[in-house]
Amino acid sequence: MAILLKQSATLVIDDFQSMRSMLMSFLKTMGVAKIDNAGTAKEALAFLAAKKYDIVICDYNLGHGQNGQQILEEAKHKNYIGYSTIWVMVTAEKTMDMFMGAAETKPDDYLLKPITESLLETRLNKLIEKKQSLEPIEKAVKSKEYARAIAFCDEQLKTHSSSTQEIQRIKSDLLLMTGDFPAAKSYFESLLTARSLPWAKTGLGKAYFLTKEYARAKEIFEDVLAENKMYLDAADWLSKTLDALGDLEQAQNVLSRAMALSPNAAGRQKSLADAAYKNGALDLAQTSYEKAIKLAEHSVHKSSSTYSGLAKVLTAKDDPEEALKVLDRTREEFKNDPDAALQSAVIEGMAYQKMGQPKKAEAALAKAEELMRNQTGIVSAAVTMDMAHALLKLGQKDKACSLLEGVVKNNHENASIINMVEAVFEDMGLSGEGSELIKRSAQEVIGINNQGVLLANEGKFEEGIKLLREAIKTLPDNDLMIANLCGMMIGQMSKNGKDDRLIFEAREHLDRVRKINPANKKYGTYMNILNKLAGVSA
Repeated sequence: MAILLKQSATLVIDDFQSMRSMLMSFLKTMGVAKIDNAGTAKEALAFLAAKKYDIVICDYNLGHGQNGQQILEEAKHKNYIGYSTIWVMVTAEKTMDMFMGAAETKPDDYLLKPITESLLETRLNKLIEKKQSLEPIEKAVKSKEYARAIAFCDEQLKTHSSSTQEIQRIKSDLLLMTGDFPAAKSYFESLLTARSLPWAKTGLGKAYFLTKEYARAKEIFEDVLAENKMYLDAADWLSKTLDALGDLEQAQNVLSRAMALSPNAAGRQKSLADAAYKNGALDLAQTSYEKAIKLAEHSVHKSSSTYSGLAKVLTAKDDPEEALKVLDRTREEFKNDPDAALQSAVIEGMAYQKMGQPKKAEAALAKAEELMRNQTGIVSAAVTMDMAHALLKLGQKDKACSLLEGVVKNNHENASIINMVEAVFEDMGLSGEGSELIKRSAQEVIGINNQGVLLANEGKFEEGIKLLREAIKTLPDNDLMIANLCGMMIGQMSKNGKDDRLIFEAREHLDRVRKINPANKKYGTYMNILNKLAGVSA
C-alpha cells in the first residue's frame, strides 16, 4: 500500500502557503514525489484540466471566489476527475451548512483541522485500497465502452472488497445511463432485499421515473424521505416526479423543504425558482432566483437562464424596467454566450410589450429570430415557447405557430412540454387551434418514424437513412428520430459490413441523443453495438 501512495500524483489546494507547505511536507515524508500545489481555485482547475491526479487534498474555505465544494463540483462536471480519483476535503468548519454541502458533492473523505501526518496517511491508505479497483471501470466509461464497464463492475463485485458499495453504485448508474431500465430495476431490488440503502431505493425510483411510471416513482421517493429526510437526492427526484404528475404546488413545497435543510445548493435553488414561477408564486420565484444567482456566482451552476428567469418574473410582476436592468447585467456576465443573448432578446421583447412599446418589442424579437437561426446548439423548448408567446401577443400568429409546431415535433413524446404548449395556446384563447396543431404535428413525426421502420423491416436501410437524415435537418432535437437513424446505420452495417464513416456519424448522433434526453433507452445499446463494430473488445 505504501508503494501505491508513493506513486500517486497528488494536488494540494489551499489559499494559505503555510498550510500547503505543511501538507506537502507530510506527503513527502510519506514518500510521495509527484506533488503539485495551488493557492487559488483558478490555479487548481488549471492543474485538474491539464493532468490526471490520483489524490486531491483541498481546503473547503479558499477565501474570495470558489470554495472547495465548488471546485469539486466543477471538476466532476467537466470530467477532470473520475471514479478512481481520491478527493479529501479539509475544513475548520463544523456547521450543518458545510456538512450538507460536503455530503451533496460527495468528496471521498473530509478532515477537520488540525490535521496530523499519521491521520492523513491512515485515511489516504484506506481510500487507496478502496479506489485502486476502479481505474479499469473508469477507462471503459471514458471510452464509452459501457458493457465492458459493467462487466468490470461484476468482476470486482465477486471479490467482496472494501469498495463493494461504490462499485454497486457505479454499476447501477451505468444501467440507468445506458437505458437498461429493466436490468436497473432488477439490480436495485436485489440490493434492497439485503438491506435498506437510501441510494439504492432512490435509484429504483429513478428507474421508474425514467420509464414514466410516475405514481410508483413518487411512492418510492416518499419512502426514502420518510426514512431519511436528509437524503436530498430523493427530494430532487420527488419534485421532478410531482411536476410530471402535474402537482406543481407540492413539487415546489418539496424543494422548499430541501432548501431549508441544505441552503447552499445553487442548482436546487434554481429549481425552486423555476417551480415557483410555473406555480404563479412570483414573490417566491423572485427571491429564489436572486438567491440562486448569489449562490452560483462562483459555481459551475452559474447560468444565464437564472438571470433571464429573474427578468421574466419581474416582467410578470409589472416591473419591466427592472427586468431590462437584469437583462443588461445578463449580457455583461455572459458576453460570449449565444444562449444568453437569445434568452435576453426574447425576454426583452416581453418586457417592452409589458411597457406598451410594440415597436421595441418587435425589434427585440426580430433579433431573437436572427439569433435562433444562427444557433448551432440546442435551443430549449422553454425559450422557444416564451418567444412564441411573445409573438402571439404581437399578433404574429404564423411565426408563433411555426415555432410551437417545431417544439411539438421535437418533443412529441414529452407530456410535460406538450402541456406547456397547450398552456400557451390557452392563454391566448386559442385552445382549439392549439389542439389541432399538436395532433397534426405529432402525427407527422409518427408517420416519418413508421415509414423508417417499414423501410428497415424491408432491409432498405439506405432509403431509411436518407429519409431520417432529411427529417432531422428540420427536427434536430427529436432524440427518438436521431436514435432511429443510428439504428438504420447499424442495420446497414450488419447487412454490408463495417463502415468507419457510418460508425463516426452514428456516434456523433448518439452524443446528441445523450445531451437531449439522457434517458433515451436506445443510447447505451447502440453505443455498445458501435463499439463492437469498431473492434473494441468487450
